[in-house]
Amino acid sequence: MDPLRCFLFVPADSERKYQKASGTAADALILDLEDSVNQDNLPQARQMAHDYLLQSRDKLRPQSLWVRINPLDTDLSLVDLAAVMGGSPDGIILPKTFSA
Repeated sequence: MDPLRCFLFVPADSERKYQKASGTAADALILDLEDSVNQDNLPQARQMAHDYLLQSRDKLRPQSLWVRINPLDTDLSLVDLAAVMGGSPDGIILPKTFSA
């Protein structure tokens, strides 16, 4: 596996941005369920991320595919994980940390 030098965050609820991002030179695409998705759109975004992961799994693709989930101290993170793990992402990005 080559080193990952460039991560591109992609809103998980935008099909148009998935298409655009897949044509970039980024080493990894981060399907973002945290900041870039309105909570009202989370169910749709989770499904879109899952579907994109499944569709991309069998294709020869230059980027690895990761998913950034919602904060761990909310119920959203477990629902995020349950929705996307069936798509076999290459990794999970933890949400932003606000305090240590």
